[in-house]
Amino acid sequence: MFIKIKPLDTFFFRTARPFIKGEDTWSDFVFPPYPSTLYGALRSFAIFQKGKLKDFYDGKFRENLGTPNEKGKMKIKGPVLFFEDEAIFKAPYDLVKLKEGDGCLYPLQFCQKPSFMFSKYNLDNIVLWKKTEMADDTQGWLRFSRFEDYLKTKKEKFEYGKNEDYFLREEKTGITRDGVSKTSKEGDLYRISMIRMKEKSGFFVEIEGINDFPEKGVLQLGGENKGGVFEKCEDLLKDLKSIKLNLKEGLFKVYFATPAIFKKGWLPDWIDENTLEGQVGGINLKLLACAIGKPIPVGGWNLADKCSKPLRKAVPAGSVYYFKILNDVDVNKVKEVFHLENISDINAEEGFGLAIVGEAGL
Repeated sequence: MFIKIKPLDTFFFRTARPFIKGEDTWSDFVFPPYPSTLYGALRSFAIFQKGKLKDFYDGKFRENLGTPNEKGKMKIKGPVLFFEDEAIFKAPYDLVKLKEGDGCLYPLQFCQKPSFMFSKYNLDNIVLWKKTEMADDTQGWLRFSRFEDYLKTKKEKFEYGKNEDYFLREEKTGITRDGVSKTSKEGDLYRISMIRMKEKSGFFVEIEGINDFPEKGVLQLGGENKGGVFEKCEDLLKDLKSIKLNLKEGLFKVYFATPAIFKKGWLPDWIDENTLEGQVGGINLKLLACAIGKPIPVGGWNLADKCSKPLRKAVPAGSVYYFKILNDVDVNKVKEVFHLENISDINAEEGFGLAIVGEAGL
């Protein structure tokens, strides 16, 4: 099923950076939230809808919701941000904006790695800015119609939306109170960043593995006990599922709509580090080029063991990988394996590594 989640108030999503009141005065935020945050919120809601927390610990929901130490059949895809019932996507890292911006993003050119290039980058190809204008890093969001054009390489520039078009950042200042005297603790002043989403903004999520999830309800999401209201909806990505692509010379790219956690850091586990070739789902591939953002730390709290989860570095949403097909398969097979599938090596069931296939743009 597909649901939309809208805020009842502001949201607070904190990064994996440690934050201790009295020692730190500023808490970093992340937005959109990591898929694991949505997965945990939906899983917790489903547990209490079915019964009690003790039932979950006793393994009564093992098949669908798992246990504190193992996952069940429940799986999500997302979250994907939406505005006015239209999905919007983090701007891909193979697009750049001009220093003297005109409100548009421009594609980098996929080409052979220059012979004069000396670096640790060991791929055969590169995505390069070849025009004379000064370019800057990508930023912003692409609405669905523009994102579809990006996947099909139909245009040479794309209008993009800024963060403030969809959500605002609000700073909240607080101070810790003594549990006995109820007075303020000296030196415990802190500040956190809250997110206030625009009225027509929210999160879109696909839920699999649970047949009796209610069509609407209220759940707790993120920190500060903030809440969101959800309701069943149509598939906002249905037109994306049927997109027609032309993979010239067996080349295609994979865009990540959510962060992906790979065992080898930035490199998927099924790609050999030396040859950069690999096999997945019956497709033999070679990684040719990539445009990746800075790694982001993903952690969390283990409720079962009452300790922090392992801190892992993830490839951020918006990252793009270029591949070449080495055996005889068609575009339908590529879409079956990659398109709108979670291909993260770790915690794919939680929504990490939601991949979208596009044309390489030769």
